[in-house]
Amino acid sequence: MISELEENKPSTIQHDTVVDLLRITMLVYNYGKNIVVEDENQTVETFVGKMREAGTLETMKVSDARKEALSEIAEHAPSGKVHKFISEPTTDLQVGITTNDDDKRICVVFRGSESKSDWYYDLQIRKRHIRDGIYVHGGFYDQLYGNDVCKKLIDEMKQLVEANPDYQIYITGHSLGAALSTLFGFLLSHEVDNAITVVSFASPRVGNMEWRKAFEAKSNLTHYRIANNRDVVTAFPMYKYKHVGENIRLFEDTFAVFSNYSYNTWYDYSLFRCWSISDHDCDLYYKRLLKNKW
Repeated sequence: MISELEENKPSTIQHDTVVDLLRITMLVYNYGKNIVVEDENQTVETFVGKMREAGTLETMKVSDARKEALSEIAEHAPSGKVHKFISEPTTDLQVGITTNDDDKRICVVFRGSESKSDWYYDLQIRKRHIRDGIYVHGGFYDQLYGNDVCKKLIDEMKQLVEANPDYQIYITGHSLGAALSTLFGFLLSHEVDNAITVVSFASPRVGNMEWRKAFEAKSNLTHYRIANNRDVVTAFPMYKYKHVGENIRLFEDTFAVFSNYSYNTWYDYSLFRCWSISDHDCDLYYKRLLKNKW
C-alpha cells in the first residue's frame, strides 16, 4: 500500500534496496547456526539451490519470514557472497561483509542484541569521547572496538573498495546492530572517500548533539533510519542523546518520512509514544516494509 503522503518519500533510496538490506539483516541472526556458508566463493544462489535439493530449506528452524528472505535473496541477488564473517567471542559481536556483483554492492551487516553480553553493552550508557566534543554510547563503542574488530573491518573495506571502486557501500543492522552500523558508518566515512549509505532498523540513539552535527556534516555519509511506529528501543537512551539521519516510520498500513528532523524530536521518540516491545521484532519490520512500498 502506497502511503497517503505520496510526495513525502525517501529522497534517494529505493524501496527494493531497503528490503534487500533488511533481508540480510534478518539472516545475520541465524548465520553460524541455521545458516553456514563454508566456501567464501559459493554464491547464495548455489547455497540455496543445494538446500532445496537436500530438502533442508523448508525444515530449517527459522521463521517463515526468514525462509522467504533467504529464497528472495537467492532470486534477486544470485551472485551474492559472504566475503567475511567475524564472530568475536570476547564481546559477542557478530558482523558480516557481503558482496553482490549483480548490483555492485558491498554490505556490512551487524547482528543485533541476542545474548547477555549484548545486553551488557546495550546498558553501558556512559558516553565515550571521540573527538571535538563528540560523545557516543560507551557500550556500543567498546563492543565495536573490542579486540580491534573496528580496525579489521576498516582494513577489509579499504581492500574491497580498492578492488571494486565502482561498488556502492551499504552498512546495516537491527537493534544493537543498527547502532553499531550507524557508528561504524561514521568512522568508515573518515577512512574512505566513497559514498556510504547506512540503513538502520530499530536503532537506539548513539551520540550527543555534537555527534549529530558531525554525522550530518560528512558529505559522503547518508543515513536512513527505519523505525516501527512504537518500537520501544528507538526511545533509548534518552538524556542528551540524539538520533541521526532521515527517519522512515513504518505503521501497520502506511509509512511516513521525516527529513531534517521534521518530527517532534523530544516527544516522537520518547516512552510516551514508543512503548511497544512487539514493535521491535525484526520480522515485523519485514512484514510492514513489504506492505508499505514507496
